Amino acid sequence: MRLGHCKFDIDKEELINTESGDVWHLPRAELQVLTLLVEYQGKVVAKVLLKAGNGEQPPLSDSSVTRAVFTLRSFLGPQYESLIETVKGQGYLLRHHRSRKNDQVASSQKRFSTKIVAISACCIALLLSCGWLFIDSQSQSPASPKPLQVRSVDTLSGQTVNVILYSHSKTNNGLLTELGQTMQQSFGQCKLTSWKNVYLSLSHDKQVLNITLRGEQFGQSVIRNLKISDLRQPRQFINQQWLQAVDICD
Repeated sequence: MRLGHCKFDIDKEELINTESGDVWHLPRAELQVLTLLVEYQGKVVAKVLLKAGNGEQPPLSDSSVTRAVFTLRSFLGPQYESLIETVKGQGYLLRHHRSRKNDQVASSQKRFSTKIVAISACCIALLLSCGWLFIDSQSQSPASPKPLQVRSVDTLSGQTVNVILYSHSKTNNGLLTELGQTMQQSFGQCKLTSWKNVYLSLSHDKQVLNITLRGEQFGQSVIRNLKISDLRQPRQFINQQWLQAVDICD
């Protein structure tokens, strides 16, 4: 079964990157999810079915299914990760891979678009040199915001994770600081993790926590965004149990 530049060998329970030669012997969760997506390719597979599998083993948890989809997409790589589509409120769908002919057409269109962009850039440069356009040379792009706080924590295996806090102001950041400490403590209990940098910020009304995780899997850069709302008083947003459920550790 072809999935982009990967081949799924269901008998050997392996996903093989035919370009790099990397072979991934699929863990139970990834194997169960991918097998069902392939079986129902082109159709939405409900999350409850992905959790249950064939019924011969205990069902997977919600977080295990989410994690399995995430790691499968990472192995497929940026070019083909969209083959596994999230259908909000329903489940996941494995798209049919485009034929080589379609890929060639798309590639030709891309090359044509690149030529058009290059020609347009030359025309703009010519107009600028002739004085037809005026650009204020004194204008500068705004500087990137500086983080409120950057702290590093080591996992049990010695990996370093940076926890970076951003805030709209330099005062009244007690809650954000506490959330950063909770995140540090959680990563400190991990043996291994795919994440290298974790960014935290609160909305202006402090009712939404934004978390961005950046790291690397299978030689590919990966990113994960989380938004958590908490209308309670006092607000907590995250705790050790919740962080374990979203699989911040490998």
